[in-house]
Amino acid sequence: MVAVLAGIVVLVVTGWPVAMIAAVAAVLFLPAITSTSTTRRRVAVLEGLEQWTRRLSDMLTASRGLEDAIEASARSAPTAIEPAVSGLSRKLAARSGTEAALRAFAADIDDPAGDQIAAALIIATGRRGGAVRDVLNALAVVLARDVAARREIEADRAQHRTTVKWLAVFVAGFTAFAVLDRSYSAPYGTVTGQLVLALVVVLYAGGLCWLHHLGSVPAPGRFLQKDRQ
Repeated sequence: MVAVLAGIVVLVVTGWPVAMIAAVAAVLFLPAITSTSTTRRRVAVLEGLEQWTRRLSDMLTASRGLEDAIEASARSAPTAIEPAVSGLSRKLAARSGTEAALRAFAADIDDPAGDQIAAALIIATGRRGGAVRDVLNALAVVLARDVAARREIEADRAQHRTTVKWLAVFVAGFTAFAVLDRSYSAPYGTVTGQLVLALVVVLYAGGLCWLHHLGSVPAPGRFLQKDRQ
């Protein structure tokens, strides 16, 4: 709705159909290619998994099985993964099957790190003692390294996002100048001018997409399915 409204406003002010389309596309796609919310959420999830894994390891004792430790850990789970851990705890309490509950937990986390933890816990189901704790502690160490690596990658990506933002500011400034200076922008009001403007818009959009691609890191694929095939 906001994108359509922005397009209508630009069309009324400029009278350029191409500018209207460009405005709609900018409102729809610029926030997506400059946002950092997804990356921050992923890092928070990894940090939460690291903390929860260490806590779960500490809760395991000779008298407390894995299922009981998981249910107890749900009461102090980190915020980023609290819904997933609480869901896992409820499924275990309902005796829905430990392996099925852990697979559902991995699906809720939706990250290869969650798959690693769930797979390790599935293998460890029914075991007690130090072996399981050692595995959990090793996973926590791996998660800590993964968090550090992702933070470094995010710092590099921030440079590309900054470039994208400055290009967007430049284009917005040029558009405002063109609208205010009618003598300069008059040629764009013709059919030929609209075609040239369309070419310029496509080139800018291609440049922004290329920069976004350079700063993007493909998400690693998950390997654990929610339900056994």
